[in-house]
Amino acid sequence: MTRGCNRLNAGPLVGYALVVGLLEGLYFAFMALGLNLVFGVVRMVNIAHGDLIVMGGYLAFVLFSAFKLNSLGSMVAAFLLFFVVGIALYYVLVPRLQGSSDPEMFSFIAFFGISMFIEAIATLIFGEYPLSLPFSALLGGSVEFMGHGIPKAFIVMAGVSAAVLVLTYYYLEMTGLGRATRAMMQNPEQSAALGVNSKLVALFAFSYGIALAGAAGAFTPYVFGNIYAAAGTQITAIAFTIVIIGALGNPLSTVIGGLIFGVFYQVLEVFVPSLAYAIVFIALLAIIVAKPGGLLGGEQREV
Repeated sequence: MTRGCNRLNAGPLVGYALVVGLLEGLYFAFMALGLNLVFGVVRMVNIAHGDLIVMGGYLAFVLFSAFKLNSLGSMVAAFLLFFVVGIALYYVLVPRLQGSSDPEMFSFIAFFGISMFIEAIATLIFGEYPLSLPFSALLGGSVEFMGHGIPKAFIVMAGVSAAVLVLTYYYLEMTGLGRATRAMMQNPEQSAALGVNSKLVALFAFSYGIALAGAAGAFTPYVFGNIYAAAGTQITAIAFTIVIIGALGNPLSTVIGGLIFGVFYQVLEVFVPSLAYAIVFIALLAIIVAKPGGLLGGEQREV
């Protein structure tokens, strides 16, 4: 990420920040997509989302260190592994939480416990020190733009993120399972009455959302510079910011949230790097106050 600038050369740096912000924004949308999907379908607040992303990053580090597997291969491996983890988590947690008196609050508590457990295990295995991956684990070199180098790894990362977002759009908009998923987001009771297999739909969407978190972790070391056990809290906060900028419970709006966050944050990094995160979160509070449903919130269209 950009780490500040000489104000005399602000023009080229702003242009650079806009481009990098768009590239990272696609990744941020990918990173937050699973969080929004899980909430939209099962109405559960996954506080452990960032920790799952961190574990995906650790998996990429291990696979590269031990087998020289690049980050694209690690992303696929993480997706498959975390999809299975998502199935297990669903059967352990979701039916019990949905049968409770306050599913959203109890899910918050349950996933908070999972977050603490993951952080403790990660600290035990990998220690507290940050770990990083070289850009060559994805693609080395850079592309010159306005006098500054944009890592080729960022371009690949953005392209893969865009592909994941397109595939998710296809799943939600063009398939029967996706239409059933959107029906459940809009009205679970009515969709069940119309014959939608709500358990199957919820199982797939929940597992897919968890798998997206793990897969996104493969690129985390490039965007954040490194990974460490306690990073999950910050990543979860960023993911929630992106989701709320778009619309909570509307997965496809995450694309808008990710792009806005990426560009806004990168431009702030040019002028006020020490306050960039603070200003972003202040802007989040302003959005919540002015439009609680997010920029794209409101009534969703019927399926």
